[in-house]
Amino acid sequence: MFNYCSIEILKTKRTIIRKLVWIFPLLVSIITFLFFASTGYVVQSIINQWSFIWVNLFLALEIGLIDRHERNSTDYKMILSSPDDLFQYELGRILHDVLLSLITTCTLGILVILLSFLMPMKVSLGACLLALFGIFAATLWEIPLYSWLSRVTNLYVSVGLAFAGSLIGIWVDNLSLGKLFPFTWSAIMPVSLIQMHVNGLLVEDTDKIPNNSWTLLASLILFIVLSGLSAAAFKKQVVKNA
Repeated sequence: MFNYCSIEILKTKRTIIRKLVWIFPLLVSIITFLFFASTGYVVQSIINQWSFIWVNLFLALEIGLIDRHERNSTDYKMILSSPDDLFQYELGRILHDVLLSLITTCTLGILVILLSFLMPMKVSLGACLLALFGIFAATLWEIPLYSWLSRVTNLYVSVGLAFAGSLIGIWVDNLSLGKLFPFTWSAIMPVSLIQMHVNGLLVEDTDKIPNNSWTLLASLILFIVLSGLSAAAFKKQVVKNA
């Protein structure tokens, strides 16, 4: 699996896919800064905006572009005709996507650290960084989903699902069973850390904020299940097309 991940890393060398890991979080930071600079909560707003919309769109876009790159280069023929364990190969592709997501999270973390020297912070820097890595963990389940969906459809369907899921997640957030919807997990996870609700309002002293750390375990479990299903579907597709 790790060898296949290394192969995928080499494939994306000198492509826009690599550049997106720093361009995307930089653009998000700039846009959020321009809109929220006057509020005094720029860093919290960046994390808040990233958690419920931008991270979902980034994952769908990044994974969709990887699929498009593979289609344009070999249309998966080199992979499908290889004697390698295709179940493990797909897991290696998913691991590569996880690595890109982690690098992007680190990039955004560096930007947050830099901004903390320029803008006033209402919460600790440690809490902000912990929130970012919590968002990374809470969105792990999306990676195998987009890997499968992009392969059986295209980039636009994945991005459309990410956008629709984000909007629905905002809508169902306040419902009693809304937290069972996976697209809400990355949004509600950092609330207690950055002291800002999903809707952008600050947490008041009288507000009761539940412990949403369970979203990390839920995301991990769903990630494992969807990774297995995606890899099995990839292998089954190969057998079908053989």
